[in-house]
Amino acid sequence: MKISQETLADHQIRFTVEVEKQTLESARQKAARKIAQRVKIPGFRPGKAPFSVIEKQVGHAAIKDEALDIVLDEMYPRVIEETGIKPYGPGTLEKVHEDKDPQLFEFRVPLSPEVKLGDYKSIRLPYEDKPVTEADIETVLNNLRDQHAVLAPVKRAAQEGDIVYILLSAERKEPAKDGNQVLLPERRYPVVVEKADVDSKTEWPFPGFSRLLIGLNLGDERTFPHTYSTDSEYEDLRGEEATFKLKVEEVKDRQLPELNDAFAQSLGNYQTMADLRAEIEKQLAENFARQQEDEYESRIVEKIIETSEIKFPPQMLHHEIHHYIEDMEPDLASRGLDLETYLKSRQITMDQLEEEVSPRVEERMRKSLVLMEVSRQEKVEVAENEVEGLVQARITRLQTALSAEDMRKVLAKDNVQNLVSRTLTEEVLRRTLARLRAIAQEKADTEASPVAEPEQKESKKSD
Repeated sequence: MKISQETLADHQIRFTVEVEKQTLESARQKAARKIAQRVKIPGFRPGKAPFSVIEKQVGHAAIKDEALDIVLDEMYPRVIEETGIKPYGPGTLEKVHEDKDPQLFEFRVPLSPEVKLGDYKSIRLPYEDKPVTEADIETVLNNLRDQHAVLAPVKRAAQEGDIVYILLSAERKEPAKDGNQVLLPERRYPVVVEKADVDSKTEWPFPGFSRLLIGLNLGDERTFPHTYSTDSEYEDLRGEEATFKLKVEEVKDRQLPELNDAFAQSLGNYQTMADLRAEIEKQLAENFARQQEDEYESRIVEKIIETSEIKFPPQMLHHEIHHYIEDMEPDLASRGLDLETYLKSRQITMDQLEEEVSPRVEERMRKSLVLMEVSRQEKVEVAENEVEGLVQARITRLQTALSAEDMRKVLAKDNVQNLVSRTLTEEVLRRTLARLRAIAQEKADTEASPVAEPEQKESKKSD
């Protein structure tokens, strides 16, 4: 068997293998015997019919196909062993040159990912704490006041801070692909009239909508056009032209509670406003610390990626995209949707969804590959008993969030193995990031703590 190979630009190898006539003939004989074992040949016991009789009974093509499988089953492991490559997954037969003597088999094999790290140990980045300011505390307190506002109907025009209840509908200028022209069926909606300085980028149904209600009275009706921008937060509506219709049904004033001890006591185990402010300051400090740490780690990893060479086959990205979409399903289920309904609601196909998520999946995959290579070079490990403890803690958290039926699925054999694998990977990455933080802050001799992070909520994979 003679092997030639060509390394392709997408981190795959194309092999061309010469197969001698005697090898092919041997495979044909084996194929005929295998077929004779499962196909009844009149006048012969299973597997005992002569080759010519079997070929006449089942046809040349059936033997040829079976023989091809036998050749590949025997050839493929030998090619991998003799060339010493590390495949990411199974190869794909691309072509058989039957007109050649000896015959040539061409197949493509995806290679395992490779990472050549830059000099990550030379990275130095300043780390700055984000202090909690009085303005931060006031923002939280004002949000709490908003959440506990008392609503009272008023007989005046709507103004900033009011809640206006409207009947709202919208029609597309051009029908959708399925012929449906309705963008928004008529429904009653409560709308908070936001202040002018509030960031309205994510406001529904479009930025600045609530301020169109200022000055409207009970019973007023309005019709107005809107074209969604090409960078709208609502991806499925980008570029959409529509006409909106509304009718004011009710205007309510939002009466905010005073910031006093009674308000603090109504929120929990606080005796005074000072107690509430102290708790807010503590929670903000913890949140800011986590945010700063996450941002700092992202900056470090971005620096490493910039100076590293990362190779992976397209099959790996495709595999990760499918995992990413699978991880979307629990979140969709919590909103009463399945994947098919979600695709229909956005009027996109599965191929379009895969294309849409591909950039963020690739970015996440590159980050993971770099961190795993750093963990290998830094010899970051997690003891078996520590993994068991982390998995048990995770299962305990899941039990508080999932139904008994969903927990049975989680604890199925294959799923438990996946849970253990994912938990181990996440802990290795956490310790690796801790090690990189130490290096970037010139604490290269500091060992990453093996202690698990504080409990966090289970969530889908982030971007």
